[in-house]
Amino acid sequence: MDGVRLRFRHRPLCPDASPDPRHARPARERRPLPRADLGVVVRVPLSWIRQFAPVEGEVSDLAEQLDDLGLVVEGIVRVGEGLEDVVVARVQEIGTIAGADRIRRVVVDAGQGSVEVVCGAWNFEEGDLVPLAPVGAVLPGGFEIARRKMKGVVSNGMLCSPRELELSEDHQGILVIRTDGSGAPAPGTALTEALGIERDVVFDLAVDANRPDASSVAGVARDLAASLKVPFEIPDPVAPDPAPGAPSVHELASVEVVDRDLCPRFVGRVLTAVPIGPSPPWVARRLTLAGMRPINSVVDASNYVMLE
Repeated sequence: MDGVRLRFRHRPLCPDASPDPRHARPARERRPLPRADLGVVVRVPLSWIRQFAPVEGEVSDLAEQLDDLGLVVEGIVRVGEGLEDVVVARVQEIGTIAGADRIRRVVVDAGQGSVEVVCGAWNFEEGDLVPLAPVGAVLPGGFEIARRKMKGVVSNGMLCSPRELELSEDHQGILVIRTDGSGAPAPGTALTEALGIERDVVFDLAVDANRPDASSVAGVARDLAASLKVPFEIPDPVAPDPAPGAPSVHELASVEVVDRDLCPRFVGRVLTAVPIGPSPPWVARRLTLAGMRPINSVVDASNYVMLE
């Protein structure tokens, strides 16, 4: 038979070919590159963009503008819709269920008496504030909460994760509501009121590896402002004055620049006696919308600066 070439074993056809022993994809297609090589998905809230530029218009039109800029919109999440029935509840009691090792019986105070639910998350404890979707509530996406019986225990609602509330993609556990010391919301308070949730839009943007400038909210806002011909401005933060009698920065830290061609200037600031606790609600809200779980004031400040 003419034109047939045989080879033994899984051996590349040429010296620089990939020694991949798997069969080729149909129609001689290349295998997809790993997501890390292609770029990342960045969640950008519209309200955060508007901190840098007065962006207005229909959400669909803004999505088209982002697409034209090379920031492909892979998804649009409308935050704050479908949360009208979700309330804040305080965990009163957590108990085991006979014959079940992955779910627990949880009793919460929802403001009008105790409510018994069954939950499979383990990231909360007694005394924590969590979101409760009671029976009859309809969550984002049209998911209606019904009364269910599991392992002989009746669940009269559902404790919700951030993803179930469409606040972020985090589904590793229940959303635990932290407070900044200004007063915890009372059980029965609407979740939107407790978290200061307002109607917002979050764009899921596919940012290629060659566009690191668009991996931050300010970078996306800069491109969008230029496309829409609206002003762009980065707010100038006001640094606090050093406390009277405080030691100088040189006494607390030192920096050595090894190569001044690569780093001609390095600026640092030392913070002391920083209290660690819950972040302000507006910080926690922005982090949540951007896909990050609020931890504490120090961690959240680092993540906030990285995202912005």
